[in-house]
Amino acid sequence: MNDFPIVTIKNSSTPQVIYDDLMLSYSNITYCTGGVDGLQILEQSPAHVVIIGSETDDLSGLEIAEAIREIDDDANHFTYIIIVGDLPIEDLVKYGIDAHIPLNRMHSLTHLISVGCRLANQIKSLQEINKDLRNSNQILQKGQLLDPLTGLGNRRYAEQILQDSIRQIESRGGAVCFLLISVHNFEETIEKYDGKIADQLIVSISEKIQHLIRPMDIVTYYGPGQFALVLLQPTIEHCTAECYQRIFDGVRLKSYKTSAGFLPANIAMSLCASHAENGPPNPQRLIESAQENSEVAFQNDAIYVHHLTPVA
Repeated sequence: MNDFPIVTIKNSSTPQVIYDDLMLSYSNITYCTGGVDGLQILEQSPAHVVIIGSETDDLSGLEIAEAIREIDDDANHFTYIIIVGDLPIEDLVKYGIDAHIPLNRMHSLTHLISVGCRLANQIKSLQEINKDLRNSNQILQKGQLLDPLTGLGNRRYAEQILQDSIRQIESRGGAVCFLLISVHNFEETIEKYDGKIADQLIVSISEKIQHLIRPMDIVTYYGPGQFALVLLQPTIEHCTAECYQRIFDGVRLKSYKTSAGFLPANIAMSLCASHAENGPPNPQRLIESAQENSEVAFQNDAIYVHHLTPVA
């Protein structure tokens, strides 16, 4: 006995016995008189197969089918819809009808129900697998701290290190810098060549930056075409353009080998710094300031420096 849920929506003049004789092998059948009654039941308990008369006492079969698809979308469910009666093919396609059967061929209903139950069950299983995969992917993304292209820390890692550095200057003194290096010809390289060449450029730049920083400095790949460095200094007076000029010149005054030849790095470097003498700085303000000033830095071809807390 098949116990997949089946709902039959008919008008009051259609004898139930027409369906009873054809559905003896199915045990979980709900009969509804009228579309509204049927839709209320489906909202509470979705079915694998719904059989709809082309006309019911209150709604047409097409109107019911359209409403069922909306319920399916909200519930991430699939219902196999069978219309009983004659309808134009274009209407069947437009309203997402899976099968239809003329009244003079009702003997084929059992076969269509069997197909519908099997298909709906398979899709339900796939939806559950897909949901599990999405949940697993979200868990992996939340725990992922490395950028797969460069092997550097990613945005989440940069923000985590920035939080740790702020706690450190709170307890030990000093200043923290958030330094953003934006590769302004990253998108241009993609358009002129392709993503593979742009990736090669980014990998080469990341290797150069790692050779230019101090052992305790943290460099991350913050986003497409952007590197973020989190740096600690003994005082905020050390957070100046002169302190990072070597990195700036070292990155921009070099061409990088790619499959398309040697390419330049048109970069902007902006930094925001703060001490914690008046309380811990807001990490998001440090990040936003560096991002907002990146374009100004590029236009001036110079390092843009902003201090959240003034230099004494």
